[in-house]
Amino acid sequence: METNNHEEQPFVFQTKEGLTVNLIKKPGYHQFLAALTARFGSLTTAMRVADNQQVTIPSGTAHFLEHKIFDKKDGDALIRFTELGADANAFTGPNQTTYYFTATSQILENLAWLMNFVQDPYFTEEKVVRERGIIEEEIKLYQDDPAWQLYQGIIGLLYPKSALSQDIAGTKDSLQEITPDLLYQIHAGFYQPQNLVLTVVGDFGINELIAFIKEQQEQISSQTETVLVPKEDLAKQVTFVAQKKQGLSLEKGAYGFRLPSRPEDISGIERVKEILLGELALDLVFGDQTVWFQDAYEKGIFGDDFDYEYSNFGPYQYLTFFADGENQDHVQEYLLKRLAEAPAILAESQTDFTRLQKALAGQTLASQNRPDRLGLDEDLALYGVSLFDKMNIITRFCLDDVVQCGKRLFEGGRLTRLVLEK
Repeated sequence: METNNHEEQPFVFQTKEGLTVNLIKKPGYHQFLAALTARFGSLTTAMRVADNQQVTIPSGTAHFLEHKIFDKKDGDALIRFTELGADANAFTGPNQTTYYFTATSQILENLAWLMNFVQDPYFTEEKVVRERGIIEEEIKLYQDDPAWQLYQGIIGLLYPKSALSQDIAGTKDSLQEITPDLLYQIHAGFYQPQNLVLTVVGDFGINELIAFIKEQQEQISSQTETVLVPKEDLAKQVTFVAQKKQGLSLEKGAYGFRLPSRPEDISGIERVKEILLGELALDLVFGDQTVWFQDAYEKGIFGDDFDYEYSNFGPYQYLTFFADGENQDHVQEYLLKRLAEAPAILAESQTDFTRLQKALAGQTLASQNRPDRLGLDEDLALYGVSLFDKMNIITRFCLDDVVQCGKRLFEGGRLTRLVLEK
Protein backbone atom coordinates (compact mmCIF):
# COMPACT_ATOMS: atom_id res chain seq x y z
CA MET A 1 0.00 0.00 0.00
CA GLU A 2 1.53 3.31 -1.06
CA THR A 3 0.46 6.89 -0.50
CA ASN A 4 0.83 9.68 -3.01
CA ASN A 5 1.41 12.31 -0.35
CA HIS A 6 5.22 12.27 -0.43
CA GLU A 7 5.30 15.85 -1.74
CA GLU A 8 3.43 16.91 1.42
CA GLN A 9 6.07 15.61 3.82
CA PRO A 10 7.03 18.38 6.26
CA PHE A 11 9.79 20.68 5.10
CA VAL A 12 11.92 21.01 8.23
CA PHE A 13 14.45 23.72 9.03
CA GLN A 14 15.92 25.46 12.05
CA THR A 15 16.42 29.18 12.57
CA LYS A 16 19.80 30.43 13.74
CA GLU A 17 18.25 30.95 17.20
CA GLY A 18 17.42 27.22 17.38
CA LEU A 19 13.67 27.25 16.62
CA THR A 20 12.64 24.04 14.79
CA VAL A 21 10.06 24.64 12.04
CA ASN A 22 7.85 22.13 10.20
CA LEU A 23 6.15 23.45 7.07
CA ILE A 24 3.40 21.26 5.60
CA LYS A 25 2.12 22.60 2.30
CA LYS A 26 -1.49 21.70 1.40
CA PRO A 27 -2.21 23.07 -2.09
CA GLY A 28 -5.75 24.31 -2.56
CA TYR A 29 -6.55 24.46 1.17
CA HIS A 30 -8.22 27.64 2.39
CA GLN A 31 -7.67 27.05 6.10
CA PHE A 32 -4.30 27.74 7.64
CA LEU A 33 -3.10 26.35 10.99
CA ALA A 34 0.01 27.23 12.96
CA ALA A 35 1.07 25.66 16.26
CA LEU A 36 3.95 26.63 18.53
CA THR A 37 4.91 23.88 20.97
CA ALA A 38 7.17 24.10 24.01
CA ARG A 39 8.66 20.77 25.05
CA PHE A 40 7.53 21.37 28.60
CA GLY A 41 4.54 19.68 30.20
CA SER A 42 3.09 18.41 33.43
CA LEU A 43 5.71 15.67 33.92
CA THR A 44 8.56 18.14 34.47
CA THR A 45 8.65 18.64 38.23
CA ALA A 46 12.19 19.92 38.79
CA MET A 47 15.05 21.65 37.01
CA ARG A 48 18.69 22.40 37.71
CA VAL A 49 19.81 25.91 36.82
CA ALA A 50 23.28 27.25 35.98
CA ASP A 51 24.66 27.11 39.53
CA ASN A 52 23.45 23.47 39.81
CA GLN A 53 20.75 24.54 42.23
CA GLN A 54 17.67 22.34 41.93
CA VAL A 55 14.36 24.17 41.59
CA THR A 56 11.12 22.35 42.37
CA ILE A 57 8.33 22.86 39.85
CA PRO A 58 4.96 22.54 41.65
CA SER A 59 2.31 20.30 40.10
CA GLY A 60 0.05 22.28 37.80
CA THR A 61 2.77 24.75 36.77
CA ALA A 62 2.80 23.90 33.04
CA HIS A 63 -0.99 24.33 32.86
CA PHE A 64 -0.81 27.54 34.92
CA LEU A 65 1.89 28.93 32.63
CA GLU A 66 -0.21 28.07 29.58
CA HIS A 67 -3.03 30.25 30.96
CA LYS A 68 -0.76 33.15 31.90
CA ILE A 69 1.06 33.27 28.56
CA PHE A 70 -2.16 34.71 27.09
CA ASP A 71 -2.31 37.45 29.74
CA LYS A 72 -0.43 40.49 28.43
CA LYS A 73 0.22 43.94 29.85
CA ASP A 74 -2.34 45.47 27.51
CA GLY A 75 -4.93 42.66 27.67
CA ASP A 76 -5.72 39.15 26.54
CA ALA A 77 -3.72 37.78 23.59
CA LEU A 78 -6.87 36.03 22.36
CA ILE A 79 -8.49 39.40 21.63
CA ARG A 80 -5.75 40.22 19.14
CA PHE A 81 -6.32 36.90 17.35
CA THR A 82 -10.04 37.67 17.14
CA GLU A 83 -9.26 41.09 15.65
CA LEU A 84 -7.14 39.30 13.05
CA GLY A 85 -9.97 36.90 12.20
CA ALA A 86 -8.41 33.82 13.81
CA ASP A 87 -9.53 31.22 16.34
CA ALA A 88 -6.83 30.46 18.89
CA ASN A 89 -6.40 28.07 21.79
CA ALA A 90 -3.83 26.08 23.76
CA PHE A 91 -3.46 22.82 25.64
CA THR A 92 -1.04 21.21 28.09
CA GLY A 93 0.02 17.57 27.99
CA PRO A 94 2.51 15.40 29.88
CA ASN A 95 5.46 16.47 27.73
CA GLN A 96 4.39 19.58 25.86
CA THR A 97 2.38 22.79 25.86
CA THR A 98 0.96 23.87 22.50
CA TYR A 99 -0.44 27.23 21.39
CA TYR A 100 -2.18 27.40 18.04
CA PHE A 101 -4.53 29.29 15.75
CA THR A 102 -6.58 28.61 12.63
CA ALA A 103 -7.41 31.29 10.08
CA THR A 104 -8.31 31.85 6.45
CA SER A 105 -6.94 35.39 6.12
CA GLN A 106 -4.25 37.71 7.57
CA ILE A 107 -2.05 34.65 7.92
CA LEU A 108 1.31 36.36 8.36
CA GLU A 109 -0.09 38.81 10.92
CA ASN A 110 -1.51 35.92 12.96
CA LEU A 111 1.72 33.94 12.68
CA ALA A 112 3.79 36.88 13.85
CA TRP A 113 1.47 37.36 16.83
CA LEU A 114 1.67 33.65 17.75
CA MET A 115 5.46 33.70 17.73
CA ASN A 116 5.63 36.93 19.71
CA PHE A 117 3.06 36.43 22.45
CA VAL A 118 4.33 32.95 23.39
CA GLN A 119 7.96 34.09 23.63
CA ASP A 120 7.31 37.43 25.35
CA PRO A 121 5.77 36.75 28.79
CA TYR A 122 4.27 39.21 31.24
CA PHE A 123 3.61 38.04 34.81
CA THR A 124 2.59 40.06 37.88
CA GLU A 125 1.67 39.09 41.42
CA GLU A 126 -1.87 40.38 40.94
CA LYS A 127 -2.43 38.34 37.79
CA VAL A 128 -0.95 35.19 39.35
CA VAL A 129 -3.15 35.47 42.45
CA ARG A 130 -6.24 35.93 40.29
CA GLU A 131 -5.33 32.90 38.19
CA ARG A 132 -4.95 30.72 41.28
CA GLY A 133 -8.58 31.35 42.14
CA ILE A 134 -9.74 30.60 38.60
CA ILE A 135 -7.88 27.27 38.44
CA GLU A 136 -9.01 26.26 41.94
CA GLU A 137 -12.61 26.56 40.75
CA GLU A 138 -11.73 24.62 37.60
CA ILE A 139 -10.29 21.80 39.72
CA LYS A 140 -13.42 21.64 41.90
CA LEU A 141 -15.62 21.25 38.82
CA TYR A 142 -14.10 18.01 37.60
CA GLN A 143 -12.89 16.41 40.86
CA ASP A 144 -16.44 15.14 41.38
CA ASP A 145 -16.50 13.60 37.90
CA PRO A 146 -16.39 9.77 38.22
CA ALA A 147 -14.51 9.38 34.93
CA TRP A 148 -11.78 11.75 36.15
CA GLN A 149 -11.59 9.96 39.51
CA LEU A 150 -11.32 6.60 37.77
CA TYR A 151 -8.47 7.65 35.49
CA GLN A 152 -6.49 9.56 38.12
CA GLY A 153 -7.13 6.76 40.59
CA ILE A 154 -5.77 3.94 38.45
CA ILE A 155 -2.71 6.00 37.48
CA GLY A 156 -2.11 6.71 41.17
CA LEU A 157 -2.15 2.98 41.88
CA LEU A 158 0.15 2.14 38.98
CA TYR A 159 2.60 5.00 39.65
CA PRO A 160 2.22 6.20 43.25
CA LYS A 161 3.64 9.64 44.09
CA SER A 162 4.80 10.14 40.50
CA ALA A 163 4.46 13.24 38.34
CA LEU A 164 1.95 11.33 36.20
CA SER A 165 -0.29 10.66 39.20
CA GLN A 166 -0.63 14.40 39.88
CA ASP A 167 -3.54 16.34 38.43
CA ILE A 168 -2.35 18.32 35.42
CA ALA A 169 -4.04 21.42 36.91
CA GLY A 170 -2.32 20.93 40.27
CA THR A 171 -3.85 21.24 43.73
CA LYS A 172 -4.91 24.15 45.92
CA ASP A 173 -1.64 23.82 47.85
CA SER A 174 0.65 23.50 44.81
CA LEU A 175 -0.94 26.54 43.17
CA GLN A 176 0.14 28.64 46.17
CA GLU A 177 3.77 27.84 45.34
CA ILE A 178 3.56 29.30 41.83
CA THR A 179 4.95 32.85 41.71
CA PRO A 180 5.77 35.37 38.95
CA ASP A 181 9.50 34.81 39.53
CA LEU A 182 9.11 31.06 39.16
CA LEU A 183 7.10 31.48 35.96
CA TYR A 184 9.74 33.78 34.49
CA GLN A 185 12.47 31.31 35.41
CA ILE A 186 10.61 28.37 33.86
CA HIS A 187 9.80 30.38 30.74
CA ALA A 188 13.46 31.32 30.34
CA GLY A 189 14.47 27.67 30.70
CA PHE A 190 11.83 25.87 28.65
CA TYR A 191 10.37 28.45 26.24
CA GLN A 192 13.66 29.36 24.60
CA PRO A 193 13.87 28.81 20.82
CA GLN A 194 15.93 25.59 21.12
CA ASN A 195 13.04 24.00 23.02
CA LEU A 196 10.25 25.23 20.73
CA VAL A 197 8.75 23.68 17.59
CA LEU A 198 6.67 25.69 15.11
CA THR A 199 4.41 23.76 12.72
CA VAL A 200 2.58 25.51 9.88
CA VAL A 201 -0.04 23.84 7.66
CA GLY A 202 -1.70 25.44 4.63
CA ASP A 203 -1.30 26.65 1.08
CA PHE A 204 1.71 28.98 1.08
CA GLY A 205 4.92 29.76 -0.72
CA ILE A 206 7.68 27.82 1.06
CA ASN A 207 10.52 30.26 0.40
CA GLU A 208 8.48 33.31 1.35
CA LEU A 209 7.31 31.71 4.58
CA ILE A 210 10.81 30.58 5.53
CA ALA A 211 12.09 34.13 5.10
CA PHE A 212 9.19 35.55 7.12
CA ILE A 213 9.67 33.13 10.03
CA LYS A 214 13.41 33.74 10.16
CA GLU A 215 12.87 37.50 10.17
CA GLN A 216 10.23 37.32 12.90
CA GLN A 217 12.37 35.10 15.13
CA GLU A 218 15.34 37.45 14.77
CA GLN A 219 13.21 40.30 16.13
CA ILE A 220 12.11 38.42 19.27
CA SER A 221 14.33 39.00 22.27
CA SER A 222 13.65 36.76 25.24
CA GLN A 223 15.43 35.87 28.45
CA THR A 224 16.95 32.38 28.31
CA GLU A 225 18.45 30.21 31.01
CA THR A 226 20.27 26.90 30.68
CA VAL A 227 18.47 24.21 32.65
CA LEU A 228 18.80 20.47 33.13
CA VAL A 229 15.88 18.18 33.95
CA PRO A 230 16.77 15.52 36.54
CA LYS A 231 15.59 11.98 35.88
CA GLU A 232 12.42 11.00 37.73
CA ASP A 233 12.84 7.99 40.02
CA LEU A 234 9.60 6.03 39.90
CA ALA A 235 8.45 4.44 43.15
CA LYS A 236 7.64 0.76 43.18
CA GLN A 237 3.99 -0.15 42.81
CA VAL A 238 2.55 -0.95 46.24
CA THR A 239 -1.24 -1.10 45.79
CA PHE A 240 -3.04 -3.49 43.45
CA VAL A 241 -6.68 -3.26 44.58
CA ALA A 242 -8.68 -0.25 45.74
CA GLN A 243 -12.39 0.53 46.04
CA LYS A 244 -14.26 3.77 46.69
CA LYS A 245 -17.88 4.37 47.61
CA GLN A 246 -19.36 6.85 45.16
CA GLY A 247 -23.12 6.33 45.21
CA LEU A 248 -23.23 5.50 41.49
CA SER A 249 -26.10 3.79 39.70
CA LEU A 250 -23.61 1.36 38.12
CA GLU A 251 -20.15 0.39 39.31
CA LYS A 252 -17.20 1.70 37.32
CA GLY A 253 -13.98 -0.26 37.08
CA ALA A 254 -10.46 0.59 35.92
CA TYR A 255 -7.78 -2.03 35.39
CA GLY A 256 -4.12 -1.51 34.61
CA PHE A 257 -0.82 -3.21 33.87
CA ARG A 258 2.35 -1.34 34.72
CA LEU A 259 5.03 -2.36 32.22
CA PRO A 260 8.82 -1.90 32.38
CA SER A 261 10.12 1.52 31.38
CA ARG A 262 11.52 1.78 27.87
CA PRO A 263 15.22 2.62 27.41
CA GLU A 264 15.98 6.32 27.85
CA ASP A 265 17.84 6.46 24.56
CA ILE A 266 15.01 4.97 22.47
CA SER A 267 14.56 7.00 19.30
CA GLY A 268 11.36 8.89 18.58
CA ILE A 269 10.52 6.76 15.56
CA GLU A 270 11.05 3.52 17.52
CA ARG A 271 8.74 4.76 20.26
CA VAL A 272 6.07 5.67 17.71
CA LYS A 273 6.42 2.19 16.17
CA GLU A 274 5.90 0.62 19.59
CA ILE A 275 2.80 2.74 20.20
CA LEU A 276 1.26 1.86 16.83
CA LEU A 277 1.99 -1.85 17.32
CA GLY A 278 0.54 -1.72 20.82
CA GLU A 279 -2.66 -0.14 19.52
CA LEU A 280 -2.97 -2.83 16.84
CA ALA A 281 -2.36 -5.61 19.37
CA LEU A 282 -5.04 -4.26 21.73
CA ASP A 283 -7.55 -3.88 18.89
CA LEU A 284 -6.94 -7.45 17.73
CA VAL A 285 -7.45 -8.90 21.20
CA PHE A 286 -10.04 -6.58 22.79
CA GLY A 287 -11.73 -4.74 19.91
CA ASP A 288 -15.50 -4.61 19.57
CA GLN A 289 -15.23 -6.72 16.40
CA THR A 290 -14.01 -9.75 18.42
CA VAL A 291 -16.21 -12.67 19.44
CA TRP A 292 -14.86 -12.15 22.96
CA PHE A 293 -16.27 -8.63 23.19
CA GLN A 294 -19.60 -9.58 21.63
CA ASP A 295 -19.98 -12.45 24.08
CA ALA A 296 -19.21 -10.23 27.09
CA TYR A 297 -21.58 -7.57 25.78
CA GLU A 298 -24.46 -10.02 25.29
CA LYS A 299 -23.92 -11.41 28.79
CA GLY A 300 -24.03 -7.88 30.24
CA ILE A 301 -20.55 -8.13 31.72
CA PHE A 302 -19.77 -4.73 30.22
CA GLY A 303 -21.35 -2.41 27.68
CA ASP A 304 -20.56 0.16 25.01
CA ASP A 305 -18.40 2.10 27.47
CA PHE A 306 -15.69 -0.58 27.53
CA ASP A 307 -12.40 1.06 26.58
CA TYR A 308 -8.68 0.32 26.59
CA GLU A 309 -5.44 2.17 25.94
CA TYR A 310 -1.71 1.56 25.57
CA SER A 311 0.47 4.42 26.84
CA ASN A 312 4.19 4.77 26.20
CA PHE A 313 6.01 8.05 26.93
CA GLY A 314 9.01 9.10 29.00
CA PRO A 315 9.61 6.50 31.72
CA TYR A 316 5.96 5.41 31.65
CA GLN A 317 4.54 2.37 29.88
CA TYR A 318 1.20 0.85 30.86
CA LEU A 319 -2.09 -0.68 29.72
CA THR A 320 -5.46 0.52 31.02
CA PHE A 321 -8.98 -0.89 30.68
CA PHE A 322 -12.23 0.80 31.71
CA ALA A 323 -15.66 -0.82 32.08
CA ASP A 324 -18.97 -0.13 33.79
CA GLY A 325 -20.68 -3.25 35.11
CA GLU A 326 -22.85 -4.72 37.84
CA ASN A 327 -20.17 -7.23 38.81
CA GLN A 328 -16.58 -6.04 38.54
CA ASP A 329 -15.34 -9.46 39.65
CA HIS A 330 -16.76 -10.85 36.40
CA VAL A 331 -15.13 -8.03 34.44
CA GLN A 332 -11.77 -8.81 36.02
CA GLU A 333 -12.17 -12.53 35.40
CA TYR A 334 -12.96 -11.90 31.73
CA LEU A 335 -9.99 -9.57 31.32
CA LEU A 336 -7.50 -11.90 33.01
CA LYS A 337 -8.56 -14.86 30.91
CA ARG A 338 -8.28 -12.83 27.72
CA LEU A 339 -4.89 -11.42 28.70
CA ALA A 340 -3.57 -14.94 29.31
CA GLU A 341 -4.77 -16.01 25.86
CA ALA A 342 -3.60 -12.85 24.06
CA PRO A 343 -0.22 -14.07 22.67
CA ALA A 344 -1.82 -17.18 21.17
CA ILE A 345 -4.72 -15.14 19.77
CA LEU A 346 -2.35 -12.73 18.05
CA ALA A 347 -0.39 -15.57 16.45
CA GLU A 348 -3.57 -16.77 14.70
CA SER A 349 -4.86 -13.33 13.63
CA GLN A 350 -3.45 -12.86 10.13
CA THR A 351 -6.83 -12.09 8.50
CA ASP A 352 -7.92 -9.70 11.25
CA PHE A 353 -4.47 -8.11 11.32
CA THR A 354 -4.59 -7.36 7.58
CA ARG A 355 -8.03 -5.81 7.91
CA LEU A 356 -7.12 -3.66 10.93
CA GLN A 357 -3.83 -2.62 9.36
CA LYS A 358 -5.70 -1.34 6.30
CA ALA A 359 -8.24 0.43 8.52
CA LEU A 360 -5.49 2.15 10.54
CA ALA A 361 -3.71 3.17 7.34
CA GLY A 362 -7.00 4.56 6.03
CA GLN A 363 -7.56 6.59 9.19
CA THR A 364 -4.02 7.94 8.97
CA LEU A 365 -4.49 8.86 5.32
CA ALA A 366 -7.75 10.67 6.14
CA SER A 367 -5.98 12.59 8.92
CA GLN A 368 -3.47 13.87 6.37
CA ASN A 369 -6.28 15.92 4.86
CA ARG A 370 -7.08 17.65 8.15
CA PRO A 371 -4.88 20.63 9.08
CA ASP A 372 -5.63 20.15 12.79
CA ARG A 373 -4.46 16.53 12.75
CA LEU A 374 -1.31 17.47 10.85
CA GLY A 375 -0.43 20.57 12.84
CA LEU A 376 -1.33 19.37 16.33
CA ASP A 377 0.30 15.94 16.07
CA GLU A 378 2.37 15.63 19.24
CA ASP A 379 4.60 12.96 17.67
CA LEU A 380 5.73 15.53 15.11
CA ALA A 381 6.44 18.15 17.78
CA LEU A 382 8.15 15.79 20.24
CA TYR A 383 9.80 13.19 18.00
CA GLY A 384 9.83 14.66 14.50
CA VAL A 385 7.60 11.81 13.25
CA SER A 386 4.84 13.03 10.92
CA LEU A 387 1.56 11.44 9.85
CA PHE A 388 3.23 10.68 6.52
CA ASP A 389 5.98 8.81 8.39
CA LYS A 390 3.31 6.91 10.33
CA MET A 391 1.63 5.82 7.11
CA ASN A 392 4.91 4.31 5.91
CA ILE A 393 5.47 2.65 9.29
CA ILE A 394 1.98 1.11 9.41
CA THR A 395 2.09 -0.30 5.88
CA ARG A 396 5.41 -2.05 6.60
CA PHE A 397 4.18 -3.91 9.68
CA CYS A 398 3.71 -7.67 9.50
CA LEU A 399 1.83 -9.97 11.87
CA ASP A 400 5.04 -11.12 13.56
CA ASP A 401 5.74 -7.52 14.61
CA VAL A 402 2.41 -7.48 16.47
CA VAL A 403 3.02 -10.96 17.94
CA GLN A 404 6.38 -9.88 19.37
CA CYS A 405 4.79 -6.70 20.72
CA GLY A 406 2.05 -8.78 22.35
CA LYS A 407 4.60 -10.94 24.14
CA ARG A 408 6.09 -7.80 25.64
CA LEU A 409 2.74 -6.29 26.63
CA PHE A 410 0.68 -9.26 27.76
CA GLU A 411 3.07 -11.79 29.29
CA GLY A 412 3.84 -11.33 32.99
CA GLY A 413 2.88 -8.54 35.33
CA ARG A 414 -0.02 -8.22 37.73
CA LEU A 415 -3.39 -6.61 37.11
CA THR A 416 -4.22 -3.53 39.19
CA ARG A 417 -7.87 -2.74 39.89
CA LEU A 418 -9.85 0.29 41.06
CA VAL A 419 -13.63 0.15 41.51
CA LEU A 420 -15.97 3.08 42.11
CA GLU A 421 -18.85 1.40 43.93
CA LYS A 422 -22.53 2.22 44.11
